[in-house]
Amino acid sequence: MDPVNVSCPICLRKFDNLQALNTHLDVEHRLNDNEDSCGSNDSKLVNDNLKKTNSSGKKVQKLKRSHWEKFQKGRSRCHACGRALDNEVSAANCRKCGKLHCRRHLPNMIKLNLFAQYDPKHGKWYNCCHDCFSKKPGYNDYGGAVDLTHEYFKIRDMKKEDKNLRILQLENRFVRLVDGLITIYKKYNGSIIYNLKMNNEMSKLERTVTPWRDDRSVIFCNVCSEPFGVLLRKHHCRLCGMIVCDDAIRNCSNQISIGYLMSAASDLPFQYDAQKDSLFDVPVSIRLCSHCVSMIFLGRKFSKDVGTPLSGIFAKYESMQNISKVIDSLLPIFEDSLNNLKSETANDAKKAPDPKNLNELTRVRHKLLRSFNLYNTLTRQLVSTEPRNHTETQLQNSIKTASAAYINEKILPLKSLPAILSPEGQKTNHDEQNGEPEVKKLSQLMFENLTIKEVKELRQELMVLKEQCYLIESTIQGYKKQRRLEEIVTLNKNLDELRSRIHTVQSKLGDNGFS
Repeated sequence: MDPVNVSCPICLRKFDNLQALNTHLDVEHRLNDNEDSCGSNDSKLVNDNLKKTNSSGKKVQKLKRSHWEKFQKGRSRCHACGRALDNEVSAANCRKCGKLHCRRHLPNMIKLNLFAQYDPKHGKWYNCCHDCFSKKPGYNDYGGAVDLTHEYFKIRDMKKEDKNLRILQLENRFVRLVDGLITIYKKYNGSIIYNLKMNNEMSKLERTVTPWRDDRSVIFCNVCSEPFGVLLRKHHCRLCGMIVCDDAIRNCSNQISIGYLMSAASDLPFQYDAQKDSLFDVPVSIRLCSHCVSMIFLGRKFSKDVGTPLSGIFAKYESMQNISKVIDSLLPIFEDSLNNLKSETANDAKKAPDPKNLNELTRVRHKLLRSFNLYNTLTRQLVSTEPRNHTETQLQNSIKTASAAYINEKILPLKSLPAILSPEGQKTNHDEQNGEPEVKKLSQLMFENLTIKEVKELRQELMVLKEQCYLIESTIQGYKKQRRLEEIVTLNKNLDELRSRIHTVQSKLGDNGFS
């Protein structure tokens, strides 16, 4: 009869029969209830550290038990839940620490050697409590860490070096191609007879600069991966030789004039000068794919945009941002000084505040007012700047709205200054120049964000709208007497539109409107 190959479900050790497996479980893993319990009848087993022979004839050493806690009926309790351990509740010792637990709180398995010490390599599986399981080395670790920064930098530098070599290769091809095409054009310029010969020489030059890929083996565009067909033609990029399409939406390739290409890469060592030689009108163009265009011209365009001075709107906005940083840094200082002075006079209203703190608060307040004034001036200058395109117009309106909201939010601490700055309720000349009237005027200007010209225009518009509204109301009254109901409906719609516009203009004017 063939032996039965069975494995231990805990340590995966193989045995020839089930009896050997059961003995292994009872002896080495202590799954026998009688052996796990530590009653008075098991005192001999507790102190017995001799070797025991299993059914296969091999001697098995028992785990150390001298550190186990002895069971005392009616007095022993589970160290995890505190439940009393009696005959009805099976008591078991943690094989690692030896403390008594109920069966429910010994769910974990841990590898221990014969001395009840953690040994993940050569140990065997035993039951243990949660504390011993969680305190084993590596339990709370996040795993090993390997520093691959050096390898990362090395790979990145290699890729960057490969990209730089690729860009250098394309630039050399680009210079050769442009100089050769211009030379051929100047050679045959104005000649009708040799026009065909010029085109042939240009085609040969393009093929010598870079090898063209065989178009018969290509069925997809190299950029967008769209299949070629009757409506989607194949074209070769003159720098990389790859086959691309000419779809206008995906913009995979384009015919670009030589003059514009030379002006976009004016730092390259061309034989000719686009401006001196008047090459912008040369009817010669080069087909380039989007990959080559980005590799050669994208970095140059970015450097050119960075070096270009900002427009008027962006310059004013940058100055406004710098002033807003000053305001944001001063406001917390002002509020802290104000709260300190309030706390000094909270208990005794007649007590005079510290002159040093009062002078510091006044100084910060005046600095804030000057910053708000400068912010207001920059906002007016930005609003009066003429935008160059539709995008700048949208930006101008957005900045104007954000500026008004910012001032309305940040100026609140200055609007309601306490009487602590003027205890007697009398304002000095300095307060009249820099105190409440200035804050009120500044907050109004900032909130409304209108120039004198804009106020006059809105007032004039408001006057005209009110006159039109009065005329329509008079007309409606006359039509009601004449029973012209259909025309009254139309006039009511017009009247609602006028009233809506009047409300909008009045909200813009605020206190600057008609009383």
